[in-house]
Amino acid sequence: MKTIFAISTAAAAVDLVTFDDASNWKTLIDPVMGGKSVATASVADGHGILDGEVKIVPSLKAPGFITAQSDMNIDASAGYGGDLVMKVRSTTPDYTGFKVSFAASTTFATLACASGGSTALGRGCFKAPFQVAAGDDFSEIRIPLSDFSDKWSSATGELTTLCKDDASVCPTADKLKKVQRVAIWGEGAAGKVHIELDEISIESPHGKVNLLAGSEVALATFDGLDDASSRKWLQQNDPVMGGKSRGTFTVQDSIGIMNGTCAIVPSLNAPGFIKASTVDTKKFPDASNCAGLALTVRSTSTPAKYPGYRVSFGSDSSFLSCGKFFARGFKADFTPPEGEFGTVKVPFTMFTKCWDDATGDAIKPCSDYPEFCPPTSRLADLQTLSVWAEGHEADVKLEIKSIAAYDCSSVTV
Repeated sequence: MKTIFAISTAAAAVDLVTFDDASNWKTLIDPVMGGKSVATASVADGHGILDGEVKIVPSLKAPGFITAQSDMNIDASAGYGGDLVMKVRSTTPDYTGFKVSFAASTTFATLACASGGSTALGRGCFKAPFQVAAGDDFSEIRIPLSDFSDKWSSATGELTTLCKDDASVCPTADKLKKVQRVAIWGEGAAGKVHIELDEISIESPHGKVNLLAGSEVALATFDGLDDASSRKWLQQNDPVMGGKSRGTFTVQDSIGIMNGTCAIVPSLNAPGFIKASTVDTKKFPDASNCAGLALTVRSTSTPAKYPGYRVSFGSDSSFLSCGKFFARGFKADFTPPEGEFGTVKVPFTMFTKCWDDATGDAIKPCSDYPEFCPPTSRLADLQTLSVWAEGHEADVKLEIKSIAAYDCSSVTV
């Protein structure tokens, strides 16, 4: 499964879901109160499939639900006022309980979309019903965003308050800035369900416009709420050849904190490093259509304006072409603001995999040596993220609110 952005030549659109594999297309059924519904979510031939049966929940004497869902973190605000567009086909076109939902703005909304409950905390889980035309070919379903509401019955999925009647239940541009989950439902009607999806997108009503200026994809956050971007980090210091640097990495109040001392390595008579790296196995979102990394950070170091901060990703080696055995991945310098949080943007063209493993300094920059620039394949799978204090002696403290990929876009013709 890959979540991407796209700009169509006919109309601008933000693609929410395309179906490349099954890693991010998961099923959920009515587990509460003894639900009996059954379902599988799968991917075949580039299509997402929901197959199963909605059955009566015995304790409720009413139909339950099945759903297939995909997680993401997409700014779709430029699609405000437009439509949610799907290409679908079904062998059960007469089934009357098809619905589509998207969770926007809050983690509680994502949980509500997952659990089948629209609560006060779950406001922001927007749902709408739809019908599928009979036939063997995929057909386009276009649902105005004004047909969605985040007030619906947790028992049936039916909308209890319509957007046209109460603006507070409508998807707003602000809420569309963070679309976190899209789901297809069979709900509130007993019966067999089989539906296949080719794509799901939000399309702008304004024609040929660039929806994606400033769009970001979250890579790392520290609030512990977003499974996609909340990651496990590990601190590492210069252990080779008797390094004396010391550091820790902790999370407090939704902020990652790297705190320590970059000290002289006695055997080298030069400063070493401290760094914090992601060590979990969760795959990063595809950043191959993005301009670079955006770090929301602040520094308090002694002395101030510490010049040795770096950020890196991947584990690529350039030993044969660069001659630095311990240099792994693509690295770039960045200068965080002092004292107050700010966002620093580091273009991917600033990263190189030919850097000095003793100092961290670039040896052959991407701008002059394209062979050392990050390739599309690596940007599509960053593997790991690391933040460094390196090559300069100091007491450093770097606080990180988030790391994202910025200016993400792709053109489809």
